[in-house]
Amino acid sequence: MTTAIDINTGRHIFVKLVAIHERGRSDILRIADAITGKGAWMESGYQWCIDMEDNDFDYVAERVECVYCTDEKEWEASANAKLAEYGLKLGKFDEEAGDRWELVDGD
Repeated sequence: MTTAIDINTGRHIFVKLVAIHERGRSDILRIADAITGKGAWMESGYQWCIDMEDNDFDYVAERVECVYCTDEKEWEASANAKLAEYGLKLGKFDEEAGDRWELVDGD
């Protein structure tokens, strides 16, 4: 499991990162914690951060842009290429939510 720093307390907390389609956009993914529902972002040094007091998901969630495709397989390859910058790749699609994927180690 991945950890993130709560920027308010400096404590490390366990997070389960997911990639979520930005509302109405298939070319943009947002990274969030599936446990708390809070947006997550990466600081320098490849450290994930989370703000447990801020509810402005659109402002804080890491934004992965320019995920383009002509079909589903190409879209997944494009998303994984972008997520590789974070050391991640798409995992299982959440059928129930319908708009997100688990994120797994890209190695």
